[in-house]
Amino acid sequence: MIAITAAAGTTGRHILRALCSAGFAVRALVHSDEHSDSMRAEGAHQVVVTDMTRPDELPAVLEGCSAVVHIGPPIHPREITMSHNVIDAAVRAGVEQFVLMSVTHPQLEPLLNHQSKLAAERHLLGSRLPFTILQPMHYMQNVHVRDCVATGRFTQPFSLDRPLSFVDLTDVGAVAATVLSDPQHHRWATYELCGTDTLTGHEVATILTDVTGTAIHAEQVPVSSMFGEQAPDYTIDGFTRLINHYDRYGILGNPNVLRWLLNREPTTFAQYARNQLG
Repeated sequence: MIAITAAAGTTGRHILRALCSAGFAVRALVHSDEHSDSMRAEGAHQVVVTDMTRPDELPAVLEGCSAVVHIGPPIHPREITMSHNVIDAAVRAGVEQFVLMSVTHPQLEPLLNHQSKLAAERHLLGSRLPFTILQPMHYMQNVHVRDCVATGRFTQPFSLDRPLSFVDLTDVGAVAATVLSDPQHHRWATYELCGTDTLTGHEVATILTDVTGTAIHAEQVPVSSMFGEQAPDYTIDGFTRLINHYDRYGILGNPNVLRWLLNREPTTFAQYARNQLG
């Protein structure tokens, strides 16, 4: 049995699908009962509602699991606490392999989400747990292809001239399945997961136009479009720092590790767009 934390999120669902397709029995950990039916529909064998901020609950939740895939909630003020709690609980439960979903370049400490991932990596390194750390790049899934077709617009809150690298979450899920299929081969490894595309906002819009046959133009929107009016200060601060960094520096990675792990070429952005339409 493999446990996935935050299984109902975008990353969690892709990991869950990949592991279920590979034949693993999966225990989906969610924060609310409202996700139970959808998790079972995705293939989860068990669904457990748990609170990662409550460390006393977690060892029992992980009991009987040979591996854990931990996904921290993005830009959450208690993400570091949650990650530490899950790692400590995995030690107490005798988990044999811990897969941490981190982020490319976690050493970018001015970014709050990168701070949290780096703190989780440090704690995992000191836990004595056998581990694999996966560091995915900016997700292609952040681009909602059907919405772009419906509106004729691709929007992002940072410079349309600044290049970013991308990765398809389907490829990330495939890597997680590969790692857990042969955990000893991937033990103690840290893998940067980056696709072959490095694109500006204008180039994203051009690819979307070519693939969809619909004229789609790129538009920079305010940072406030990333969060609602009632968003907590931590979330606002986190997204503002992230967008400011992307606007000034972008974020870039190398596809060689992902290519090796997949044993094929990573999914391109054009392929991702076609898949979304399909």
